Amino acid sequence: MNRNFLKLIAIGLVSMLAGVLLFNQLQPDAQDKAPVSAETPIALHSIPLFDLSGQQTTISDWEANILIVNFWAPWCAPCRREVPTLIKFHQDYAQQGVRVLGIAYDSEPKVSRFATEYQINYPMFLAGNRAAMYNAAFGNPSGSLPFTALLDQNHRILFQHNGELTASQLREQIEALL
Repeated sequence: MNRNFLKLIAIGLVSMLAGVLLFNQLQPDAQDKAPVSAETPIALHSIPLFDLSGQQTTISDWEANILIVNFWAPWCAPCRREVPTLIKFHQDYAQQGVRVLGIAYDSEPKVSRFATEYQINYPMFLAGNRAAMYNAAFGNPSGSLPFTALLDQNHRILFQHNGELTASQLREQIEALL
């Protein structure tokens, strides 16, 4: 083996090690790394949420008869079509204790710009590096978008839907639960 080949191998190994270390540094805190299985479900009430200004809250801070949790992204066409329905439901069903929370899979500037453009009237949160935890907790193993879960006042999942949710589908579920 010539000397240049050995140098390339050494550089490759160092690069790979640096990549592994960087990957581990970018992972969520240890509490978010706990293995998730059917035997160890994530308690929805303790799920941390970070709003567009970086303030933390949890699902348990949101009291509602029905909590509509919608996972979306500004670049997702079906998500964009769903937003007007969610805006309307957040407004129309507020007196009955129905609340909408949006969890966005994109950066704060893009989400803020989209929220302003669409005049979103419900709280928005950023998934960030917690996306896998959210997907596991809410029962979306594929991580598909949009994804919607309806929770009762005890933060139990009553309904889940992968893909675009129409106004009639959402109304049917909410009316059945109210």
